[in-house]
Amino acid sequence: MSGAGFAQALVFSFMAQPQATRCEVRQTAASAGMLLSTQGLDKRMNGKAAYFLDSLLAEAVKQVVCAHAQPRSLLSRFKGVYISDSTVVALPSALAAVFEGVNGAQDAAVKVAVQWDVGAGGLGVWLGEGKVHDQRTGAVTPNLPAGSLRLNDLGFFNLSTFAEDVEHQRYFFSRYKVGTLVYDEDGKRLDLAQELAGHGQQAVDRAIYLGSEHLPCRLIALPVSPQQVGKRRRRLAEIARKRQHPPSSQALALAAWTLYITNIPTALLATHQAPALGATRWQIECLFKRWKSQGQLATSRSHNPYRVLCEFYAKLLACLIQHWLLLVSCWHRLERSLYQATQLLHKRAFCLLDALHHLPTLILVLERTAQLLALTCGLSTRSTHPLTFQQWIEDTAP
Repeated sequence: MSGAGFAQALVFSFMAQPQATRCEVRQTAASAGMLLSTQGLDKRMNGKAAYFLDSLLAEAVKQVVCAHAQPRSLLSRFKGVYISDSTVVALPSALAAVFEGVNGAQDAAVKVAVQWDVGAGGLGVWLGEGKVHDQRTGAVTPNLPAGSLRLNDLGFFNLSTFAEDVEHQRYFFSRYKVGTLVYDEDGKRLDLAQELAGHGQQAVDRAIYLGSEHLPCRLIALPVSPQQVGKRRRRLAEIARKRQHPPSSQALALAAWTLYITNIPTALLATHQAPALGATRWQIECLFKRWKSQGQLATSRSHNPYRVLCEFYAKLLACLIQHWLLLVSCWHRLERSLYQATQLLHKRAFCLLDALHHLPTLILVLERTAQLLALTCGLSTRSTHPLTFQQWIEDTAP
């Protein structure tokens, strides 16, 4: 069995069937021209194979695959909309020396960190030990292009990063982190909860200075419904119970508001458009959900540690290849359903494998796959609760 055959057997097996059995992987190996027994395949699931697949993944993520320009939308105002986040995949404890987890030296877990240009679709993937903090992963890229937007969760909230974005003519958009100092235009410290209480149920959009560095930015505060306030406060109480520390009065008061901080000027982003960008950040959560639910990235049938690790690498490679296929086929359509498209790509995996070594046939298979994606993987619009892509389109004019 060659290295290429081994990789193809695993990657295309798990692309077609993320819960593929040993027998099914062996059958895929035969389709790739590798005739060996199930036991022979098992023997190759070792540390060397895991290192090989890790190296293959490292080369794969260097490939820059992006989609064509998107139609005019909220996202197209920026020179890229970059979202960073991570997910953790538990591994057998025997692999703790390879990827130490969050619960000490006897725990094993790998952190998969991603930086994603959600407009053009370009994807960067970084692997590290599960215990590594999000801001120390390779998903935090400082040198984004001028005019681009950094759109991250609170795990990446960093005033120094925001200041660098301002200096290099980039934009940032983030939720406000409770406890961060806020000052008005005169340098006076604001009690944010008290300041917002005077506005009732009216949205607030004002200039502030953030942190001890007095970073100039906008504060966008949007009131939420009483039902949502109650839900947020119950969640704060549950977190406080687990941490054995009562929630702060400021956190409870600010639960009545959705708070964003940004340096995007009003000419590019009106107050009412802030929720659309907030919803956009959740696209990366949907990406991880597809990888774990449809791609079964965090599951394995085996108890053999290195087989589990080999399967993890192969499944991540399959997810990456599927993402490339989406970029070159249907990414230009804002109404695409990536869930449905991924389902279809599972069904097309063996067609791709069979055509892999004959370029004209491979081109025909890719073209047919793109046609099927265009015909079957669209989303319908909703009038009461618009989907995220509808918000992008409807909010093209500030």
